[in-house]
Amino acid sequence: MNEKDVLTDVVKRALKHVDAGTTDSADAPYRHPTWTYTDPDLFEEEKVKIFRASPQMVGFSCDLPGPGTYATFDDLGVPVLLVRDNDGKVNAYLNACSHRGARLKEGCGKANSISCPYHAWGFDLKGKLRTIFKEDSFGCVEKSYYDLVRLPVEEKYGVIYVGLDPDMKFSIDDHLGDLAPYFAMWNLGDMSFVNMHEFHMDTNWKLALDTFCEGYHFGPLHKDSVGDYTMGNLSLYDRFGPEQRHHRMTFVHVSIASLKEIPPEQWTTGIFDHFAFVHFIYPNISLLVSPTAVEFFQLYPGATVGEHLTRYRCYWRGDLNRPNEGLDPQSHFQFIRDVVAKEDYWVSANVQKSLNANIKPFNTFGKNEPSLINMHKTFLRAVGRTPAEAPLEKVGAD
Repeated sequence: MNEKDVLTDVVKRALKHVDAGTTDSADAPYRHPTWTYTDPDLFEEEKVKIFRASPQMVGFSCDLPGPGTYATFDDLGVPVLLVRDNDGKVNAYLNACSHRGARLKEGCGKANSISCPYHAWGFDLKGKLRTIFKEDSFGCVEKSYYDLVRLPVEEKYGVIYVGLDPDMKFSIDDHLGDLAPYFAMWNLGDMSFVNMHEFHMDTNWKLALDTFCEGYHFGPLHKDSVGDYTMGNLSLYDRFGPEQRHHRMTFVHVSIASLKEIPPEQWTTGIFDHFAFVHFIYPNISLLVSPTAVEFFQLYPGATVGEHLTRYRCYWRGDLNRPNEGLDPQSHFQFIRDVVAKEDYWVSANVQKSLNANIKPFNTFGKNEPSLINMHKTFLRAVGRTPAEAPLEKVGAD
């Protein structure tokens, strides 16, 4: 797949919409039932049938830059330890000692081996039990039965995926499907980590995800931030992967109009400066790819149906010291973090409060919001529910 050809096709599609005042659309608006954001039984089904049943994109190759580097996380109640061994391979383990289940590592760092802080059992980077503290007094056991519990893991295209079920079988190529060649094209292996922020929000995880999946709100909500340089209510929409569960939205910058007077054969790879790709990677990832940076958002269910965690990690593509229109990497990170916190998640929290009243039976996704229609139908199918519009009725009418 040739990057220039892909980007040129995107610009041609976008310019047609600019001239016509249109956007990629569904056939008609869709009334989405609001109980899907508040029902505790559905919420429990989602955690099992959507999250525990799907491989999770957990990071990038640069998060484990060399042998002995490790990272930990506890999303969805499964403590995970990622370690790159001395052969350069990424391993994933249950972050629990095989002796008594003590947590082995916290945060991220680098180590030559893994030692339990509770009773000092020692493991190598491949998860093999090597030493038992005071082994003579502990008694004789077969060490091979006490290796760390392995979780399925794969690293490809600069990304790392983990399965939270030890018996899960998956491949990144199978999961991404026809989106995989684009991942290969973005050169995600050549990135540097900038910063991270966690949002602990009183909103359902799907409601928070909605804010990443349409540009209809850019003009009203983001008029002084993202909306200052991005065309609101104009986006390209493409679906990918098995059952077309993933999607990509192309949000177009106002500067793209400058290309209208230039013949396509004279466009260069600099045309990428005129838009950004926002990918939804099933089931819970929003991945924004631009020429300069990658914004990686992971959204996880919280303790209750009305709570969730968003983890935002910002990465710089290529040279970390390269400026971006006067913004250094940390300033860029702070800008994106503040837009999400003060604009997207501010309004999302307000919406959740109205949904919690369980009075309004539906929200309406416009035909100019096709990603929301298809994403929510996909979530319902994944838990064995049949997507159906909420009945059209007036609430509180005489």
